[in-house]
Amino acid sequence: MVPKGGCPRCGSQRVKKKGHIHNGKQNHPCKVCERQFVGQADPRRISDEQRALVERLLLERISLRGICRAVGVGLKGVLGFLAECYTQAPEDLVPIRIT
Repeated sequence: MVPKGGCPRCGSQRVKKKGHIHNGKQNHPCKVCERQFVGQADPRRISDEQRALVERLLLERISLRGICRAVGVGLKGVLGFLAECYTQAPEDLVPIRIT
């Protein structure tokens, strides 16, 4: 079975099966560009309710690890959400470093 969309790098449908990764998902190497990938990765998105809760917990100055435990989201998800908030902030709100 060829993963939907083929290889993420080159788009080729010429892939083969090559074992499983640590969580049991099928690993596929591309025959054209030799990139290895998981065919059906589950994109875990933070829901809108979890985003609102993370924002409230950040205002309460709770640690990032504490927020991860309270909300049930991984650290990468919280950091990605923070980076997204930072890039959406207006330029005049971004702090300027004075040396």
